[in-house]
Amino acid sequence: MREEPLRLLAGAAAGALAEAADTELWPRLRVRMATVLAPQSSEVVSDRMDEARRRLVAVPRVRMGVARAEFTTEWRGSIHTMLWQRPEAAGPLRAVLHEVSPGLPRAAADVAGGDLASR
Repeated sequence: MREEPLRLLAGAAAGALAEAADTELWPRLRVRMATVLAPQSSEVVSDRMDEARRRLVAVPRVRMGVARAEFTTEWRGSIHTMLWQRPEAAGPLRAVLHEVSPGLPRAAADVAGGDLASR
């Protein structure tokens, strides 16, 4: 798989995580992404996601936009690395994003549910 689609998919996945962090979608999305991206170490990845989420939701509301952007940047890199190591996870990750996109806040759904989900 070419580099750019992996980078775009990683960005969409990280954005979806950032938008779901303070919603009821978080537990399911975190577990599904961790399982797809790192089946052999999904608990470790899931725990890292939870720790990043705890930091994000502790941020005052006035800084939430910046905090979500920082979270997205951090996880875009991590997810991209996992996809680079396991490019076969791209299809299942797209399916997860497509499934959860209707429940995400609008900004993330536009990215996660757009043409990336159909690639």
